Amino acid sequence: MSDADLRIRKLLSDIHTSAERILVMLEKETLESFLNPISMTTQDAVARRFTVIGEAASALLRKHPEFCEQNPAIPLRQARGMRNAIVHDYDGIKWNLIWGTAQEELPKLIDSIAPFLSENE
Repeated sequence: MSDADLRIRKLLSDIHTSAERILVMLEKETLESFLNPISMTTQDAVARRFTVIGEAASALLRKHPEFCEQNPAIPLRQARGMRNAIVHDYDGIKWNLIWGTAQEELPKLIDSIAPFLSENE
């Protein structure tokens, strides 16, 4: 495996780990409990993990554009956009959008990068 392949794999692993951690944090939550101000610690942790996903996606887009072009099913631009929204509009985060993205899109993201993280690669 080349150095570039190892760097790509590391970034994909970071995305995978953060996505799985978000799902674990939210598995016992409902939308209502997640939106409750009492859940601000969970909200902050989820936002942090989305930021990590976006940073890794941004690094892939910047440093490995050929990989990104060859794998358009991995939603890297959307992940970068989510990161930007969280970081730059921190006081206007739409938590229901974060919830929906976690519930609907993270499982798809995990599935799209899982083949690149298999032991046989």
